[in-house]
Amino acid sequence: MDASRDRVITANRLTQHLLEWNERGPVVLLLHGYLEHAHVWDFAAPRIAAAGYHVFALDWPGHGDSEWVGPGGYYHFADYTAVLAGVVRELGGRAALVGHSMGGNAALVYAGTEPDRVAALVSVDGLAPPAMSPETAPDRFAQWLLDLERIDHRPGRAFTLEEATQRLRERFPRFTESVARHVAVHGTREHGGKRFWKFDPLHQTTSPQPYYVAQAQAFWRRVACPVLYVDGTESALSLPSAEIAETLAILRARRATIEDAGHHPHLERPGALADIVIRFLSASAVA
Repeated sequence: MDASRDRVITANRLTQHLLEWNERGPVVLLLHGYLEHAHVWDFAAPRIAAAGYHVFALDWPGHGDSEWVGPGGYYHFADYTAVLAGVVRELGGRAALVGHSMGGNAALVYAGTEPDRVAALVSVDGLAPPAMSPETAPDRFAQWLLDLERIDHRPGRAFTLEEATQRLRERFPRFTESVARHVAVHGTREHGGKRFWKFDPLHQTTSPQPYYVAQAQAFWRRVACPVLYVDGTESALSLPSAEIAETLAILRARRATIEDAGHHPHLERPGALADIVIRFLSASAVA
């Protein structure tokens, strides 16, 4: 892995941490998934940078080394859109986006909000969660309040690096030992001889807002850049084929599937993912 440089900027009034590879070329912004961090791109990002791109990987707010929201704040998708707007402006005003899972969903919403600022978009196993009914909103709000109360009274759980690595391998059995340890090292911080997850526990609460496909489709129809959807043949989180086909038709998107990869192609088969991304960016004339 080629070494990255740390960079800190302010977006949506929060301090955002990024990793940076290369110093010139078209800007490519990598966006991690739920409860993860920018260093999950360490295996794929150097390959993309070596192809002539100026690559950045963002720690979403409340993840990795980015700032947590203050008291009374929360992490809504609208907040992620504001963060992306600030980051893209700070990086020159236009970028190609590569987002995994939650990051892919956030990228699609942003690309439908400010379509002229996104040169191309790759969503890695991240199109949308299943549709929810408006009738679920009151129950979700009630559960959200219970969750907020729960985390206020729950002490942070301490563990060793070995325990964190094993936890990741249990949750993601396709991770090798070295990959799981890499994710654990950068996803935890040490304090008093123990380690704690870096992410804000607020992310583990129920989001009060149901997910509405009709609303998402309104954003998708506004996306103006080339779009590629990438998934793994072994992913357990992939949507039914009919739903994927409907979404890709709205986005006018292409699809690439990576053999022997699950939900994390960038960690399981980073070379294959990087090659697909590079070919797509080149064919999309990202410059």
